[in-house]
Amino acid sequence: MTSSGLRQAAWWAAPLLALALVAGCGGSDSKSEGGSASGGGGAKAQSGDGGVEIKGFEFKPDPLKVKAGTKVTWTNEDSATHTATSKEGPAEFDSNNMKKGDSFSYTFEKSGTYEYICEIHTNMKATVTVG
Repeated sequence: MTSSGLRQAAWWAAPLLALALVAGCGGSDSKSEGGSASGGGGAKAQSGDGGVEIKGFEFKPDPLKVKAGTKVTWTNEDSATHTATSKEGPAEFDSNNMKKGDSFSYTFEKSGTYEYICEIHTNMKATVTVG
């Protein structure tokens, strides 16, 4: 490659490298106030900052384990409308209907196990354990 070719390659590479570095350092674009809407899940309890993603007709993570005083935010990523409604636990919460992109937050003050469902799709079930 000639020296002019090297200069031309460097001229293109520098801005692309800078753009890649800036993109990698960006923050979350989640609409959740109380935490990130992060995926995960499975049988193992996930400890977290209080973000629950509703996606693929599932609450993720499930189960979620948080400390008392944690604000949990559910964000609906599905095109279908969902709810996050407690069925058992030390206190009650209900998001009402959430359309795609909507979020609902609840601060868990009391320790215990909270079972909740989507009242529209009752096969969607999950648990928050507060300790």
